[in-house]
Amino acid sequence: MATLVLSTVGTLLGGPVGGAIGSLVGQSIDQQLFGSPRRGPRLGDLSVQTSSYGTQIPRIYGRMRVAGSIIWSTDLVESTLTSGAKGQPDETYSYSVSFAVALSSRPVSGIGRIWADGKLLRGEGGDFKVSTEFRFYPGGEDQSVDPLIGSIEGSDSVPAFRGLAVAVFENLELAEFGNRIPFLTFEVIADQAPVAIAAILNDASAGRIDCTTNAQLTGYAALGKSMRHAVEPLVETFAIDLLDDGEKLRSPAGLPISLSEDALGCSLDGSPAPRMEREQTAARKLPSRLDLSFYDPGRDYQTGLVDARVGEQPGTESQIELPAVLDPADARSLVENNLARRWALRDKMVLRLAPEFLDTPPGAVVEIGVSPNLWQLQQCTIDGFVVIAELWPLWSTSPAISAESGRSAASADLVYGPVTLALIDIPVPLDGRAATAQLFVAASSPSSAWKAAPIEISAGGIRVQTRTALRKALLGESLGSLASGQAHLLDLSGSVDVQLIDPDQWLTSCDDAALVDGANLALLGEELVQFGDALPMGAGRFRLSRLLRGRLGTEWAMAEHAPGEPFVVIDPAALRRVPIPVWVRGSEVSVSHDGAVAGAITFDCEALKPLPPIDVRADASPSGLLLRWTRRSRHGWAWVDDVDAPIGESLERYSITVAGVSSSIERFCDQPRLDLGTSDLEALGAGPATISIRQIGDWGASRPATINLTLS
Repeated sequence: MATLVLSTVGTLLGGPVGGAIGSLVGQSIDQQLFGSPRRGPRLGDLSVQTSSYGTQIPRIYGRMRVAGSIIWSTDLVESTLTSGAKGQPDETYSYSVSFAVALSSRPVSGIGRIWADGKLLRGEGGDFKVSTEFRFYPGGEDQSVDPLIGSIEGSDSVPAFRGLAVAVFENLELAEFGNRIPFLTFEVIADQAPVAIAAILNDASAGRIDCTTNAQLTGYAALGKSMRHAVEPLVETFAIDLLDDGEKLRSPAGLPISLSEDALGCSLDGSPAPRMEREQTAARKLPSRLDLSFYDPGRDYQTGLVDARVGEQPGTESQIELPAVLDPADARSLVENNLARRWALRDKMVLRLAPEFLDTPPGAVVEIGVSPNLWQLQQCTIDGFVVIAELWPLWSTSPAISAESGRSAASADLVYGPVTLALIDIPVPLDGRAATAQLFVAASSPSSAWKAAPIEISAGGIRVQTRTALRKALLGESLGSLASGQAHLLDLSGSVDVQLIDPDQWLTSCDDAALVDGANLALLGEELVQFGDALPMGAGRFRLSRLLRGRLGTEWAMAEHAPGEPFVVIDPAALRRVPIPVWVRGSEVSVSHDGAVAGAITFDCEALKPLPPIDVRADASPSGLLLRWTRRSRHGWAWVDDVDAPIGESLERYSITVAGVSSSIERFCDQPRLDLGTSDLEALGAGPATISIRQIGDWGASRPATINLTLS
């Protein structure tokens, strides 16, 4: 007796692959699905990133999300960021790493989004949320060795990974991931459009499967230790009929074969034989519930699960893990059809046919004349010249069933806009370090998305690398010129329009009590002002009024305004202090981002200079002219308890310059008064004179306090 079963065609497809596919021809797969464990890949295989030798690399079709395998990496590279003063540095450490990830064992067209620890590292538009250099090699036969890998390993010692799609990260910053390599997953785009299952089977089997199914998939990952493991999930789940023609496995073709009454019930010796033998599998041996897990594109390719049930029927529970991207409606229809097919194929028909049917191929459709009318030949056994044929009912799919993805906590694709930077040199010590240089960086962006950006400060031949503040500054520019004012009363007539870089940011008004407490302090040009009213005018534009002018010793800048000068609200949490030594004072300081200079100022070290004296008076005295003034200190802005504020310098010292029509004189004193004698006044000459008074501090002189008078 010879048994013609298609599981014997294993040699055609290379050992166990062919054996598996042969056993799957038609619908003869009940044992694999009902009883024995799955031999194909599990969905989790694609979502676990590995770096082990011998790890299988999937063949990607369509569009899939995979973790890939790390095939090369450097050690972590340590960087030091200094954020303290000279002599007392505050050092923090950050790390970066370079590595390569293999994604597909067949060429693909590109990479879409990339996730790191579940959050978007690369957005839909190709923008990276963390600093890195990225290169992608699609797997072509002409791709070259990556320059970084070649420079480290030697160009003659490293392959170009041709035929392998590879992503290379150079200097990926790890601060966002706890200074470790994050778990990465990639949206791999092998084909832009949905791919036909027939094309997948043909490619994954190296041309040994040629079927005619019209089904398509958004994406599929062929993975496994053999061709069988790669194609088995598709053949099983989509119930694809295959016929061995001696060269390939093909879809059965031809019209149904009609059997007459005379063709049935044949025997070797002509004795009576059953015309038909029909049996049915017990319901308890069939699955009452079938689960299908897949990748859901509506949930960023996270695993989706749909199930089908057979009422309250007793039975087993079974599961299909399909490494494919499916629309939930397609997945729901697929699992319903799979469960229905298993129950429909519980029927089995055995026919004894005449020798004329010896060449009837498995997979052929037969008309018997019983309900159901069409049956499919699964297996033939030759007993003498009698063909013992085993058939199952020919089964067809049911209409599509609606389903949806459900809710998903998707990672927001935040697009970071260009960074605008401004350097700030102001008298007030924002971080409590009154005896250190105070230079700050404000940063903003027109995008609502924000993250700290790496910057480099250049000054006096030194370079300092740091980052912007974690919070975006309220930064913009003036749209007009603020008129000159006075520093002692609330300015109710002056106003200025400002435009914020981020149009979604907001300026708020405050009452007079809040102004007294220091609210709404902002730098406009080089003058510090406070605004009580902020009138919104749309798209990040505001009109500021009810102003307090020349705050914190910046009266000198009230008359030096022009359109387009920088505007920034002084918020310590939104400003980054720059570690810069005092000796840089007088030099140009520039700030760069992404290699381009984004701002520069001449650093005057305002926070260490004494404040200009105020209330300068010149009164006639018996000996000539008495000059008096009031000193100020950064250590105390208010006169409390009838006690002067601390001087804030090691010595009290003043420089007084008087310029007359004939000459000028310079005097020094250690108290806020000076007597000019008659001889001094005569040397200056009669006429207009200018008196300038500076306080001399430990780190330089203040700006001058100036009055004009006429000498007689």
